Amino acid sequence: MKNEPERGVMDMLAMHFLSLTCHKSSLGAGADEIYLIINGHRVSAPGLPDVWSLDDGDSTSLNFFNSGLPPGVPETRFTITLMDEDTWDLESDLFHDDNLGTVSFTVNDFDWFDDFWGKIREFKFFGKGSNYSLFCQFMDIA
Repeated sequence: MKNEPERGVMDMLAMHFLSLTCHKSSLGAGADEIYLIINGHRVSAPGLPDVWSLDDGDSTSLNFFNSGLPPGVPETRFTITLMDEDTWDLESDLFHDDNLGTVSFTVNDFDWFDDFWGKIREFKFFGKGSNYSLFCQFMDIA
């Protein structure tokens, strides 16, 4: 059974996105042009690139915050999708983006007394033959 705080304990829950590591790019076709979709919205912010170009063994620092979880509602679902931009589809003769995987969770999926705040979490993505690690931590911000 998971331990959880009483409703209203958090001021605002945010995720601090730390880094992204490519252990293996998708389909072995060189660098992937990676972007993130968080709760249905493509990540876009001043100072962030539109995509991160990553090949086998590459890693990039992200260092941005997303406050996609409302305050005091730890059962809200949080979804992160890793995408590879503009892949050519020979059958349809069109470009389309590849989904390299999705992780979906609520804060209640984690043990609150297992050093919850500030503990670095690793989320893994394996779509289209790739292998990526996304490193994040939960932050309680006022």
